[in-house]
Amino acid sequence: MVADQLVQAGPPGDLVGRDDELDRIAEAARLAATGRGRAVLLRGPAGIGKTGVLLSALERLGDSATRTLTAHCPETGSGAYGTVRALFASLQGTEFEGSARLALPALAAEQAAGDTASGTYAVLHGLHWLAADLTAEGLLVLAVDDVQWCDENSLRFLAFLLRRAENLPLLVLLTQRVDGVAQADALGEIAAMPLCDTADLPALEPDAVAELLTGALREPPGADFAARCAQVTGGNPFLINRVLRRLREDPAGARTDVERLDELGRTVVLRSLLDRLSDRAMAVARAVAILPGEQLELIASLAGIHRRMTATALREMREHDLAVSASGAGFVHDFVRQEVLERTPPAELDRLRERAAMLLNDVGRPAEEVAVLLLALPGEPSPWMAGVLRDAATRAEQRGAPGVAARCLERVLLVHGSDVAVLTQAARVSEPVTGLRYLERALELIDDPRARVPIAVQYAVSSLTAQNSVRAFEVVSAALDELDAVLGTDPGDVDRTLRTLAESVLLISGMDEKSTLSRIETRFRNVVPPPGDTSAERQLLSMLAALGTLFNRPAAEVAEQARQVLRIDDMEGGGWAFMGAALPLYLADDNESALAALGKLVEHAQRSGQAWTYCLAISTRAMVHHWTGDLTEALADAQTCHEVLVQESWAEAMTMPQIALAGALTAQGEPARAEELLNGITRSRFEDFSMEYHQFLMASARAREGAGDAEGALERLFRCAQSLREAGIANPVFAPWWFDAARILGDLGRLDEGMQAAEHGAVLAQQWGTRRAQGMALAARGAVTEGRAAVPLLSEAVRVLADSPGKLEHAKAEHLLGRALLRVGEPEGAREHLRSALDLSVLRRDHAQVAASSAALLAAGGRLRQGTDSPVHALSGSERRVAARAAEGATNREIAESLFLTVRTVELHLTSAYRKLGVRGRAELAGALEDDSAVSVP
Repeated sequence: MVADQLVQAGPPGDLVGRDDELDRIAEAARLAATGRGRAVLLRGPAGIGKTGVLLSALERLGDSATRTLTAHCPETGSGAYGTVRALFASLQGTEFEGSARLALPALAAEQAAGDTASGTYAVLHGLHWLAADLTAEGLLVLAVDDVQWCDENSLRFLAFLLRRAENLPLLVLLTQRVDGVAQADALGEIAAMPLCDTADLPALEPDAVAELLTGALREPPGADFAARCAQVTGGNPFLINRVLRRLREDPAGARTDVERLDELGRTVVLRSLLDRLSDRAMAVARAVAILPGEQLELIASLAGIHRRMTATALREMREHDLAVSASGAGFVHDFVRQEVLERTPPAELDRLRERAAMLLNDVGRPAEEVAVLLLALPGEPSPWMAGVLRDAATRAEQRGAPGVAARCLERVLLVHGSDVAVLTQAARVSEPVTGLRYLERALELIDDPRARVPIAVQYAVSSLTAQNSVRAFEVVSAALDELDAVLGTDPGDVDRTLRTLAESVLLISGMDEKSTLSRIETRFRNVVPPPGDTSAERQLLSMLAALGTLFNRPAAEVAEQARQVLRIDDMEGGGWAFMGAALPLYLADDNESALAALGKLVEHAQRSGQAWTYCLAISTRAMVHHWTGDLTEALADAQTCHEVLVQESWAEAMTMPQIALAGALTAQGEPARAEELLNGITRSRFEDFSMEYHQFLMASARAREGAGDAEGALERLFRCAQSLREAGIANPVFAPWWFDAARILGDLGRLDEGMQAAEHGAVLAQQWGTRRAQGMALAARGAVTEGRAAVPLLSEAVRVLADSPGKLEHAKAEHLLGRALLRVGEPEGAREHLRSALDLSVLRRDHAQVAASSAALLAAGGRLRQGTDSPVHALSGSERRVAARAAEGATNREIAESLFLTVRTVELHLTSAYRKLGVRGRAELAGALEDDSAVSVP
């Protein structure tokens, strides 16, 4: 009933006709030993010799493998990560280090009931690093026999590991039976990987059969005998060996005439052999088919036969070459089990499975093991079964196997469809759309407003993934209104906490899509912000600050609210409070606090193995770095999160990494690459969302401008303006379309249109109140003002922006002022400001602005300063990030863990960094990275 460590076969013996497959495995092992991970998938029908090839290959590998871990997957199935536990059983009691600790939920045989659920990705991440640690000793071989019966979570791990095996001394050997067994998606993914060699084992040719017969018999058989043997057995090694055994057991000596072969062919046919069994032996065979490998007592109980008679029946089965001699009852091959099951009526099979499950439950077997049998039964489970399935679901959830938990709870809901606790647990582990349906049902069953609120909160959180936030907004709003009706004016602490949590989640739902933004603003317009003493209050406080930011409440006010969130360093609620606080903080130019909040969220994600949260946090941090003018760090963060996005195939579900990287690439002077990234975003209903869509339009407009398409840029900017109006978003710097539009329209001579955009931004900037926003408004006005009147506006913009964190905007204002002075006949003053714009842009690595200011300076009669760019500037963002961590003393493994990358990716970045910096190793990195002061020449 559980996966075991031992590959199920006898001694490997001499194989014939399999040299090609063994050579392919040997070549894969050779490549793997050099640090190029490989997999070999041996496929074929039952009895074709897959296990024999696997055992021979393992024997030939011998000492070349530092460690070999094996597992066999039982046809009866196993619980979540059952094969993983069998593979790593020899490591029990080992104290894991680093990210490998995240694997513990999958490996523990038992777990305390109070343990919380584990994230699937975190567990897979931990198992990957556990395997990676083992490869540090040398070649690691993982061999899994009968992988077609592997549990889905273990299969997902194998696929997860192999996607990261490019630079690991790792060899994964798998055998797969292909007749009548559906292939799991994860196994198909493995087979399609470039590093996986799939070998389909053919039937043995007559020459190979002759070789096998010659080696086994006292006298070489004739050619006709060998050909007939191949025909009778279909070239199946299992059946050939059964014929050979009968020939060797013949007391009259091994006759090798064709007539004798035809006679033996009938005796090795399983159906014929089973027909010869007594009724008692057949009953025991059925019990063994249901509980293979179990002890005699359980087999006897299931068969309903006395223990001594059961032993006699097993002896009869062995005499017919159907059962093996071992401590546990089992068949010589899955062929036998399959035949026994096929000739047993379905109703009898169901009765036996139910009885077997009850027996295992009575002797205290884990619920996960019992559930494997229960899930195979049709119809509604009985009360005791439902209890076992619930326990199994809880255990699977703790292991990070929500799919297994969901299947268990689907069966429980057949009899407890009105049990709110079951519905909410099922919703937690199911796919989002299915989970929302369960929660809708739970809400229908509850009248108590206090009990409805937690379910409404769960509904809203699940809706974020399912793009169902509009409906979630309605659900939570109704639950809050009902709660308010019963709380009165002076609720207790528990009720107040419940209400605060619901309000914060309502804000998250209401801000997700544009259609509910105005309604959420109306509802919370006059709400007094809480002090932030509890986790729920801090989450509400951060969301109120974010909402106030979008609707342009004064920057000083919302920033102070957001800073209150950071007083206590906790991550309850999944980090929403820190993420929500980052928006008002960075738009209000408290960049230090914004980066601190995001840094804490990144560290939390790294510790807990939450790659999704990590990706979201560092893509947001990339946007903040860009806002501060630190384009080097912006590019580093953006490239890092995009690498994770690509590695995990999350492009259809996540957009911020692409948007952040596109913005950084445009600033680097690569608008074509930026547009390629943005064009790859395919999120459905993208235009309905409040946050990412407007950032997408701004990034797209800037890429178009960088490519020289002013009209295309304006089209996107005006689309952004229209979308912001529809949503009611009024913050001038959240998506400053008006600033970019005024600059472009000024260049095109469309001054009236440009002034409308500039005036729109100026009104909002005055209300927001930061020096950056006010300086941008002055610069926008100056960009669309004719003649000398533009000079004082732009001079004031330069003065204001110079005293603000808006370094990129300061460079743009200097550039605009230089051009304005040139137009009114002041080339000397023009050159001064254009040179200042150029210096600022070089310092910030804003290549696009460097190119523009360089051209303008030359047009004004200026000369470019000569200098040499630092080699550091040649590093990509990811190379710089990896090199900096290496210079701090982090190992490649530590860097890979913290950035959610493979060691191979880290090594590639380091190798490239060494080459670009002209250093020979880590010891020289720190000094090379400090050389970042040279001025680059455009």
